[in-house]
Amino acid sequence: MLKSADASTFLLLSSLFWFGIRTAAETSCPAVTVSRGILKSGFHRDLVTRVKLHSSAEQIDGCSILLQETIPSGLFLDPYQLSSLRQHNLTEVILLNAVDLEAPEYLSTELNALVYTRRDQSCDDCFISSVPIHARYHRPSAQVSEASIVLSSPQLLVRCRKDFLLNGCLDYPLVEAPCGPTDGIRCQWMALPYTEASEKLVLQVPVGNIRHGPAVGIITVAVTLFCTGLILTSVYKHKRFTDSM
Repeated sequence: MLKSADASTFLLLSSLFWFGIRTAAETSCPAVTVSRGILKSGFHRDLVTRVKLHSSAEQIDGCSILLQETIPSGLFLDPYQLSSLRQHNLTEVILLNAVDLEAPEYLSTELNALVYTRRDQSCDDCFISSVPIHARYHRPSAQVSEASIVLSSPQLLVRCRKDFLLNGCLDYPLVEAPCGPTDGIRCQWMALPYTEASEKLVLQVPVGNIRHGPAVGIITVAVTLFCTGLILTSVYKHKRFTDSM
């Protein structure tokens, strides 16, 4: 009888132990890792962000992740390009500021954007986004041939249909933002901290040499005068031909 009681007690304690572990795993706030990279080169590139929720695929099913990006004045997002990508269901971005596509860096301000991620098919608990970014022309310089543009880390917002995923995250603030990129409904998103798995992104873009200014000006004027002369000559010859008929 004693051995039977001891066995029953052991089984009960084991069950309570594993139940406690399972409950803690289900209610704890998941760790989040973010890795970012830049694809392509030159003035037109792609900003790729991958978010990994360290949780089971079942738990994150029904969750959405939103990135609140701050784009520095040296870069911009093209609203017309983003609209085309959205129509083809490739990228979903909301621009929170008006964008001047032609303004140089020194006449521009930073841009705020909301980037809606998608589930990454290559990873069960990952989300991914790819956003085309473009570099602005910088003020010419006599000292450097390239300008450095630093991309700051985004704010990460999470929203889930299943409350049990975020039960352990109640200490983190709620942020109001659009539920999706196409509707006007606003939802409560939870701002979660994360670990960055990559170094801070720094883009190098070419800068014009201010000492080349006089030469560029002379060449521009010369080409303009030459083309104007060709046009006037063509008009004069056409007029003479018309008059002779």
